[in-house]
Amino acid sequence: MEITQLVESFEFRFAVSGVENARRVTEELLAHVLECKPLEIYTGAANIVNSTARKFEIIRKLEPLAERIEQGEPVQYVLGQVDFWGLQIECDPRALIPRPETELLVEEVLTSNIWTQPDERPAVVIDVGTGTGCIALTLARQRADAAFKAVDISTDALDLARANERLNGLNGRVEWLQNDLLEGFKPESADAVVANLPYIATNDWMNLSPAVRDYEPQLALDSGPTGMELIRRLAQSAREVLVPGGMLFLEFGYDQGALVYECLERLGYAEIEIKHDLADHERIAIAVNP
Repeated sequence: MEITQLVESFEFRFAVSGVENARRVTEELLAHVLECKPLEIYTGAANIVNSTARKFEIIRKLEPLAERIEQGEPVQYVLGQVDFWGLQIECDPRALIPRPETELLVEEVLTSNIWTQPDERPAVVIDVGTGTGCIALTLARQRADAAFKAVDISTDALDLARANERLNGLNGRVEWLQNDLLEGFKPESADAVVANLPYIATNDWMNLSPAVRDYEPQLALDSGPTGMELIRRLAQSAREVLVPGGMLFLEFGYDQGALVYECLERLGYAEIEIKHDLADHERIAIAVNP
């Protein structure tokens, strides 16, 4: 049995079970078992399973993972980690799974002008609703000259974020705080506020796919009746916490662009921009605190 046959076999199983992107999921599971990258599983395929014993060893390791996938569990939780901007981020049901759209948010922060302060002091960045810590840790890896704080209301999520800090050798680079958004932060104490907050309305959360609704924490998804509750609260408090000229960076739902723009405009933000994701959905808002 060549590796392509093995892939096709598990891909068929997953497709029958209703798993989205069944082939990609299969490749990721197999790469995990073979301890290589997904594209590398096809390299030297004939040598990988050139014996019955080797074939059954691979299947034995794959089977319990495959059963979890067939039951609807996200592949990221099954594997226990995800690659995010070159970092290995552990993920489990304590926090939202990092997604590619959030990498675009990080890119916008890194390419902004917040890093050069007139008084030459280090920029201070607050990541709100940090979850796995992927945003704060990526920024900390890329900008050793800045100071980072990350807050989350969930102690479990903060424990996971600290584990990711250790995993990626970034000990001490981020100050982790249990907090409700920006409550208690001093006025004009941050140069940037970055957030990927819950933005799904409660009724919409109830109708999410089971792979999301039944496994990822509701606290990280459900914002309330409209989906805009936390974004509005954060945008309002950030007006005080940001220094004049400081910047707010928000990720939001694909259909919330107009609502987010209106919210920021009403609160008095300037230079508001709405950016699109790779699927051309409105996804990121950037605004300046005048």
